[in-house]
Amino acid sequence: MDIIAEKLKALRLQHGLSQDLLAKQSGLSLRTIQRLERDGGGSAESLLALSATLNVSPMALRNEQGLPIAHWSFVSISCKAIACLMLLAITLALIMLASNGRYTLYIDIISLLFLALFLPSVTIITLGFAGLKRSISGLRLLFSQQLYGTSQLQQLRSIYRLQYRLCYNAALLCSLFGLVSVFHYSVERNSSLLFSGLSVLTLAWLYAAMLAELVYRPLIFKLQQAIQQQSTDAA
Repeated sequence: MDIIAEKLKALRLQHGLSQDLLAKQSGLSLRTIQRLERDGGGSAESLLALSATLNVSPMALRNEQGLPIAHWSFVSISCKAIACLMLLAITLALIMLASNGRYTLYIDIISLLFLALFLPSVTIITLGFAGLKRSISGLRLLFSQQLYGTSQLQQLRSIYRLQYRLCYNAALLCSLFGLVSVFHYSVERNSSLLFSGLSVLTLAWLYAAMLAELVYRPLIFKLQQAIQQQSTDAA
């Protein structure tokens, strides 16, 4: 139930208790106390037992900001940063190879702007500014080592599932708007415009897929894994 490791340790030391003594007084195992002080999280029973033993309210041990907690390590962040750089290098190499050096073929400002404005706008309409702010701040969790805070993680997972679908919805709308123009002018002028126009419209799907599959899908998977792990620990 979102027990904060630092708060638990601080309250234990404030009461002059060792981990072993706190375990005996609360009825929890020493291993559970050690894990909670290292990783946080925990079940509702653990929260109530510890708050009663330490003579504090359950909220004194919980995350007051309502945000998921992430553990960070230099090694984990470095490895993920290197992986991102490798992915970027491979992507750029593919673009250069596919376009024969003319990378501007893969740049469409209108599609980028539409995607960049569509996602936050619909998120605000659906969840308000608080939902948009939460989704932006939650992006940092992609590089975290370990997450806990079940209720907050579930909320973020719902937000990112929505935004994952919005990526492809934006590409669909952008393509539909573009198709009207492409078919209209290709009939009026020449059919060659049809093929050049269709090639541009596929860029909206490319941008949407890159954002959805490289950012939102890994986040959703990571949040799902963290939620399942905490459910297992609580059981």
